[in-house]
Formats: sequence, structure tokens, C-alpha cells
Amino acid sequence: MRDYLKKRPLLLCSLIGACICVIGYYSKTAVFFAGICLIIICFILIYNTVQAPYVFVMILLVLLSVRLLQTYEKTETAQKACGTELKGRFIVVESPEEKSGYYTSVLESAGCAGIDDGTRIFVFSRESGFECGDAIYAVINTYSTDERYKLSNYSEKIYLSGNIQQISDVEKDADPVLSVFEDIRGYITETLFSCMKYDEAATLSAVVFGDRSYISDEFYELIKRAGVSHVMVVSGMHLAIIVSLVTKISEKLFYSSGVKATLIFITVLFMTALCGFTKSIIRAGVCYIIYAVSILTRRDNDSVNTLGGAVTVILIAEPMTVFSISFQLSVLSTLGIVAAALPTVKFITDRRILKGRTAGLFGAVLVTAFALLFTLPVTSYVFGYVSSVSVVTNILISFAVTLALGLAAAGLVIYPFVPIAGECLLNAAGVAAAYINMVISEFGSLPFAVIKLGKFAFVGSLVLLFSVIAALFACKKRNDMLKLNAVDRKIVKEGGGKLKWR
Repeated sequence: MRDYLKKRPLLLCSLIGACICVIGYYSKTAVFFAGICLIIICFILIYNTVQAPYVFVMILLVLLSVRLLQTYEKTETAQKACGTELKGRFIVVESPEEKSGYYTSVLESAGCAGIDDGTRIFVFSRESGFECGDAIYAVINTYSTDERYKLSNYSEKIYLSGNIQQISDVEKDADPVLSVFEDIRGYITETLFSCMKYDEAATLSAVVFGDRSYISDEFYELIKRAGVSHVMVVSGMHLAIIVSLVTKISEKLFYSSGVKATLIFITVLFMTALCGFTKSIIRAGVCYIIYAVSILTRRDNDSVNTLGGAVTVILIAEPMTVFSISFQLSVLSTLGIVAAALPTVKFITDRRILKGRTAGLFGAVLVTAFALLFTLPVTSYVFGYVSSVSVVTNILISFAVTLALGLAAAGLVIYPFVPIAGECLLNAAGVAAAYINMVISEFGSLPFAVIKLGKFAFVGSLVLLFSVIAALFACKKRNDMLKLNAVDRKIVKEGGGKLKWR
């Protein structure tokens, strides 16, 4: 483990940073002591010499501690405003949704006495004469966020709740970026529902840009039972499909690495904004930005180290993101895939233990199984159950999701210019979406689809996870020893001596 972390300093940085963020939430003072102690202890235990990457990691951790303290101050200022009446200008950062006769939305202060600019408020309103990107001049009665949702809201930078008592003015398209992407989302929704059946369009709306509002509660329950909720929440998987498509097209048309990196960068920014800057897609986006930089600098890109760097950057930008369940699931599932599943698949294929389609199928099973294993502690603690059919369901729909997303993206781009061709592509995407719905319905409705976990499931899942990790490191060490023995035998056979460092 020590050597593994030593070669991946940014992964270590993200682990220490996450610990500092959790400790900092519960105690402002502890940030100093915990941060300093964790940094010193970990680097004394792991590193014997001071090198540039580790100095950089130290700087990142110090910066994270400073950002955490700034966030703490911001939350304290927001809490002082609880129970007061706020008057001023607010930017609408989330389109209103109707719930039980009220409209809910998220506002961001942009010139309001009593709270810092940029503070987000979850609000209820009886009227909805505003959209995402508008600025409203309103009077809001504030109150504390419900303790049940406090950590979730804090991870989204929402520090207050309130009721809109009065709206004196609405300034349309005050934030042009939010307004433009809201219009694009509207175009996507309108086009999808005009070209296919409701159920298929609802599924594609979730797959393309994460809008689950058109999926019924009954069907979403089947989605959760089938263990494929990540399909309906835009995540790294979706961004990977789009980036891979763009990369392949750029490689066919251009030979310049600069053009390829630029296209990846633009694609990441566009998709991140389109999907509303969700935590999971931001994590994947930062990974691909680092990948684009590695293309320009022509340096090797270690996936695990890149993931650690992405997590560190996100925590520095918003330390409370560590409490986002979607962010935790996204990071852990990706870690399971890149750190455990893919190396295991590579070992099997290199040794030719399995070949051809059998190796491909086994690889798909491993990827799904390790993603499930690494997220098991979070799912057992938060949800209290696990899907028994998720591995099979994910394998059955993985290609269909890739196909549906690719066809839908191409169709939406082409439709305004060549409607017939665009509609054909969207209809094909609708067929793939119908297949996805069928698989989810069949497997999600099985009586044994969900296994409820006991009160010790969280501890058991941690033990299982660390046992598997220990077994993988033991297998790696054993494999390395076998390689060294083979080298020794070859050297001795050729008349030399054993390796001195053995």
C-alpha cells in the first residue's frame, strides 16, 4: 500500500483532504490541528525524501484547509440570517418545479444585505414567473435548513431555506450562460418528445442531460431496484461516451494533439454546463481536463492519480462536496474500476487466462462487480439495501446506453439542419431507450431484486472491501516475486549472479 500511494501522490492528497473536510465540518478549530497532524504523520510514514510532487501535495492540502475555513465563515454568516427577512437581488440557478401547489427553486444572492454574495437559498414560492438565469428582486423569509438534508444542501452550497413573500421585479436572462443552457435543455426536451413515445423520451431526457422529472415515481422505483440509478443521473459514464465519440472523430479528421485536447476541453465544459454542474460530471470533467493537459504535455496519464487530482481540485473549490452522496458514489465506483477492475482484466488478458468474447464478458462482470463493491459501504449506510440483479442489468443495458446516448447526441445536433436525418437517428435512439426500459422493468420487478441489509451491514461492507483490497495487493506482490524469480533464473542460467537488490 505504501509503495502504491507513493507512486500516486494525488490519490493520497485526496484521501487526506477528504478527512480534513469531514473533520472541519464538525469543528472549525480542529481543521488546524487535524490538518497539520494528518499531513505530517502521513508524509513521515510514507516518504523518506522531500521531492517536488510531495511539496505540491503539501501546498494543495494547505490551500484546502484555507478554503475550508472560508466556507465555514460563509456558513456562519448564513446561519446568522436565519429567521430574518432578506431583501435584494437574487439569481435563479435552478428552474422552478411544482410540488404540492408550491414552486421550489434555488436562488443565489447577488446584492442582498445580510448574507454574502453567492450564498444559495432553497426557496418555496406561490408564483413561478421566473426561469433559470433570471434575476429577481424579492423579499424572502429565511429559516434553517432541515437537519435531515443539511449535509446534502451544504454539498450544493445551499446554506439557507426560505419562503418568497414578494417579487417586485424579474430581470430576464440576467445570467446569459444559465439562460442559454436552459434554452438548450428546452430544445432537447421538446425535440425528444416530438420524435418518440413518452416513456422513451423520458428515459433519453435522463440519459442525455440528467432530467428525471418526466420519469414516473413507479418506474424510478424499478430503476433503483434494478441497480441502475447511475444511468438516469448524468455521470462520468455519460461524459466518457461523449468524449470518446468526440475523440474518435477528431482523430479521423485532425492529426494535431492540440486540436484533440481543445475539442475535449470544449466538450467537457459544454456537457458540464448542460447537465447543471452536477458533482459526478464535474468529477469526470476535471479528469478529462487533466487528460487533455497530458495530451498537450505528452506525459503519461495514470488514471488513479488523475482521479485523486480531480477530487482534490473539487474539494478545494467546494470542501462540503465531500458530503454529496452522488459525488461519493461517483468517485468510489470510478476508483473501483480504474484501480481494481481494469488492472485485473489486464492481468487476465496478458496471461491469456481468458480469450476473445469470454474475456470481454468477464471484464464487463468485473467492472460492474468492483464498482458495486467499492460503493457498498455508502449504499449500505445511506440506503440500507443492495440490488441483487444490478450486475446482470448493467451488463445487459451498458451497450444500449452507449448506443442511445450516441444516437441521441448526433440526432439532436443534426435535427435543426437536416430534420429527416436527425429524426431517423432519434427514432433509433428511441428503440434503444425502449430496450433499456424493458430490461429495467423485467429485472426491477423481480421479487428478489432487492436485498435488505442489517444494522451491521456498513461495518461488514468495510471489512469486505478492505479484505478484497488486501487480497489484490497480496496477489500483486506474489506476481512481482514470480517475475523477479524468473529474472534471477535467467541471469543465473546465463552465468551471472542473482540480482543484488533481491
